[in-house]
Order: sequence, then C-alpha cells, then structure tokens
Amino acid sequence: MTSLEIDIDLLILILPAWVANATPAFLSKFIHFNHPIDFGKKFIDGRRLLGDGKTLEGFLSGVLAGTLTGSLLGAYSLHDPYASLALATGSMLGDSIGSFLKRRMGYERGQHAWGLDELPFIATALTFYHLFYDDIIVVENIQPLLFILVLTFIVHNITNIFFSWLISKFRS
Repeated sequence: MTSLEIDIDLLILILPAWVANATPAFLSKFIHFNHPIDFGKKFIDGRRLLGDGKTLEGFLSGVLAGTLTGSLLGAYSLHDPYASLALATGSMLGDSIGSFLKRRMGYERGQHAWGLDELPFIATALTFYHLFYDDIIVVENIQPLLFILVLTFIVHNITNIFFSWLISKFRS
C-alpha cells in the first residue's frame, strides 16, 4: 500500500468523526437547539458544566450524522457502520470534554480555543475506535496518528472559517 493510499484510507476512516463534530454547529445556525446537556448545572467553580452550546439535540444529531456518513461509506465497503458509531459517539463526547475544559479556563460559548476545539474530539473519537478496533493506533508507527491530528486541526479551522463566511452571506 502506498503512502497516498494509506492517507486516503485514514481520511475515509476519520470522516464520520469530522461530520459528527461539524453537524451540531452547522445545524444550530438554522434550527434552535434548546436542551442543554448539562441541564443548566454549574461546576464547583460556579461556571456552567458545558453551557448552552452543548445540547442533547446537537449531540444526537452529530452521532446520527457521523454514523450515517460511515454507513453510506459502508455501502461501498469503505467503512464499518459500528466503527462509524464509535467514531461519531467518541467525537461528540470529546467535543463535550473540550467544552468542559474551556469553561474551566474561562472561555465563553463560541470563543475559539486553539487545541481545545480540535484535539479532544478527535482524540476521544480515536480512543473509542481503538476500543473496538486496533488497526489505527500503532505504537511502532506514530505517523498515521500524527497525520490525523494535524489534518484535523487544519480541516477544522478551515471549515469553521468557510462556514462562518457562508452563513454571513445568507444572513446579509
């Protein structure tokens, strides 16, 4: 297998996690999600656990969209639907972990935090995937993992900029 084939396989593998992570933010621009996961509860520091930006509807829409993405790829023998579910669920849980950490550090809803907006969701997605499949995280060869982490960071930020621009065009 060539390096390009491996990179394409990794992109196909991680796509459900990316879609899961992007779906709630995109849909929330058009649909009002109003059931916060934290039910308005505060942590011992007096700040909300997650905030109004993390909702049950968003979490479930992300898991569903990511799983459907993988299932569609599975129709072409490119993905395992159960792997898609693990990646999508891990992605949404990791996104919530990132939000929890951002609240502890004083970041407000929607405020960008380099690393905390990208790494927790992808790391948790890969961890969930690794619980069921062990063909992605190989100790002897860290290159595929680094490729996914760096590419996720780049793609996440580029898509955020693009969709912010696109949504501003619809609103003006």
